[in-house]
Amino acid sequence: MRFLHTSDWHLGRRFHGEDLIDAQRKILDHICDTARNEQADALLIAGDIYDRAIPSLDAVRLFNQGLNQMADLGIPAIMISGNHDSAHRLGVGSALLARTGVHLRTNPAHTATPVLLETPAGTVAVYGVPYLEPTLVRTHLEAEEASHQAVLSSALDRIRADLADRPAGTRSIVLAHAFVTGATGCRSERDISVGGVDHAPASVFDGIDYVALGHLHGAQQVNDHIHYSGSPLAYSFSETGHTKSLTLIDL
Repeated sequence: MRFLHTSDWHLGRRFHGEDLIDAQRKILDHICDTARNEQADALLIAGDIYDRAIPSLDAVRLFNQGLNQMADLGIPAIMISGNHDSAHRLGVGSALLARTGVHLRTNPAHTATPVLLETPAGTVAVYGVPYLEPTLVRTHLEAEEASHQAVLSSALDRIRADLADRPAGTRSIVLAHAFVTGATGCRSERDISVGGVDHAPASVFDGIDYVALGHLHGAQQVNDHIHYSGSPLAYSFSETGHTKSLTLIDL
């Protein structure tokens, strides 16, 4: 099964006063064209859809256009909210959108409820872990403390428990929006540190076949099964050396 992994669109962002909406429109066209040309079976969009919690009207219009383009592809699209998004606003209409194949995962309570994709080789369970603000979700997730490692660990424990109840051979994908230890950031990413710590170890994702990450704007591999797709556009001069890309995964 082939997946196209992207993240950090930041719709509505400006670059030193320059409006990027036209460039972002071309990027969404490119993403959908790539999914079609590469015969992707599903889209994975790992957060920071918008640049602001209350996005501009132009950004909302562009997102609406993107939703229609994704629905027209005829393949599932699984999307999570990032730290720049308002999870509640982005999640409006999620049940209705799911009928079109666009699956929004913005509620931490639904992290262990996968989108199930059936293939000739068996089932693939795709779990969406939206950005988890430690101080806000610690109680709900019954985490040991208000830290990125603790809340992500609790979310992944729930996911592994759900996987354990599924038929043998079920493969797993997790979308998450986080800073994983060993990866490299840049100046265009918003600080998410809590108590001076902004990261979580890669080990929280043990047992997952592929982890599609968002938040860091440079495309990179944490290890052979944990990848950042990076942002499709440069949003600071610190990204001058980046090669912007989308990530294709054959599972």
